[in-house]
Amino acid sequence: MTYPEVHKFGPLIMPLILPRLYASRSTQASQTSNLAVATYTVSCQYTIMQSLPNELLAQIALHLADQAPSITKFHHEPSSQLTHSDSKPLKTISLVSWRWRKVVLPILFQYARIALDKEALWVPMDARLVDSMQGELSKLSNHEFMIYTKLRSKFKSTSGSAFDPAMDDVLIQLCHIQDGDEHLKATLRAAWIPHLSKDFDRFTQFVTQNDLKRHIKSLVVHTDQEYNLWYVSTAHDHMVSSVTDIWTKAFSCLDPTRIVVSAPPGTMAALVDSAVGTNDNWAFEMKMHYIELLQKEPSHDNKSSNSEPQYSGCQLLRQRPWYHLGYNEGSSITVYSTYEFHLMVPPRILELLLYRIAKFAKTTETCRHFTSFSFTAVFPLLSGLTPVLCGMHMIPSITKATFQLAPGPESDLLSDASKRRKAQSSDFWSEWRMGYKHVADFEFFRQGKLGGAKSACRTLREIVSRDCYTGQLRDEVTEAVEGGLKRDVVGWKGNGVGRWVRDTEEGERLVREEN
Repeated sequence: MTYPEVHKFGPLIMPLILPRLYASRSTQASQTSNLAVATYTVSCQYTIMQSLPNELLAQIALHLADQAPSITKFHHEPSSQLTHSDSKPLKTISLVSWRWRKVVLPILFQYARIALDKEALWVPMDARLVDSMQGELSKLSNHEFMIYTKLRSKFKSTSGSAFDPAMDDVLIQLCHIQDGDEHLKATLRAAWIPHLSKDFDRFTQFVTQNDLKRHIKSLVVHTDQEYNLWYVSTAHDHMVSSVTDIWTKAFSCLDPTRIVVSAPPGTMAALVDSAVGTNDNWAFEMKMHYIELLQKEPSHDNKSSNSEPQYSGCQLLRQRPWYHLGYNEGSSITVYSTYEFHLMVPPRILELLLYRIAKFAKTTETCRHFTSFSFTAVFPLLSGLTPVLCGMHMIPSITKATFQLAPGPESDLLSDASKRRKAQSSDFWSEWRMGYKHVADFEFFRQGKLGGAKSACRTLREIVSRDCYTGQLRDEVTEAVEGGLKRDVVGWKGNGVGRWVRDTEEGERLVREEN
């Protein structure tokens, strides 16, 4: 389903802007008299509101619109509740009257969201499943019977029985479930591939009819379904085609300056054309990942946004001239409860994505607009953080990097024993300190240690930490970061709490010398 993203509830200001027409009545007045006055007062107030122009009503509505949940909760522990809020002031005011709805609609849909369809529409057809259909021939739909006939002939051409152990991993074909395929729907093997719901077409019609395209500034594409067909070679082409369809349709009817994807790691990798890159997902228990891409507001006095190359493929990164990439992979604290946790490999989605951006920027005209990078990961393993930092340094256009490597003030991760399990605090805090030391250890990346690609590390001009919200955390972050920055050949200086900037003149001089 597609909805406007829910906004937080601000103070109810409407009564405050109306003049007080009548003083309070005497306590001796009759209830009938008070009721009459109250009714007349409300009637007058309603008349006054109706007399206001739409522009003023829109300003009133704007006071109710706080930041969207997908902004305020982006750096929180990822969950399926990214766009949800208990209060819905704009939705409520849009129900007051048709006039209010017309006024509020452009504001209400500034932050839109698209939920991917949850229905599993694909079945990996192996020898055993085809064999099981033989006893149900009279109940099969025409489509199912056609599949059975076609695949049965293929199966007969192979040696061995469908129930031989050797046939367990033999995949014949990935088949699409159609309406009426009750036998295939009933199988426990029905698989999910990311795809748009049938409601999306109705949403695009609604956007067109109400001229909302120019008002939609942010789009959240979300799902809690996991894509698990990475092991099926024949599923890749179907997945690419479906993901291409998602982004092609989304960007054909919308042009948001901000897009957020919220999905489980396997699905996130599919949607951004990356890969999970590990078999250790079970140790990290990451339920959801977030990615955020920002582009500049298009100019209204020219068509500069149309001059940028746009691609119809599934390369989300190349759809628009994004200047910011933010990623939140959530908490890694559960891995510290496993044996030899330092050998575990976290999902490599972001790492592979950064290397792809660096490759595009080097070999093509795309992906050269990225100037800002943000990474949120609670207690990441140093072995997982280092490749991310290496990938970031390989993108020469990035000038600002923001990090959050500890739980935020809203989190109960450290106080909830069920989330910490058997993890030792000395272990994850040690990795946290080493992580910030690596953030500022530019010499490590210049030398290409541990097999990493070498990077000059000259373009980064600003480092920001979001972990400095307490005095103790601020002191430890400062000690770790400044210890590394002091060894850099280019001067750095503190510029506020948790923020360091490079000496611009010295940096530019070194860049000129290198060129």
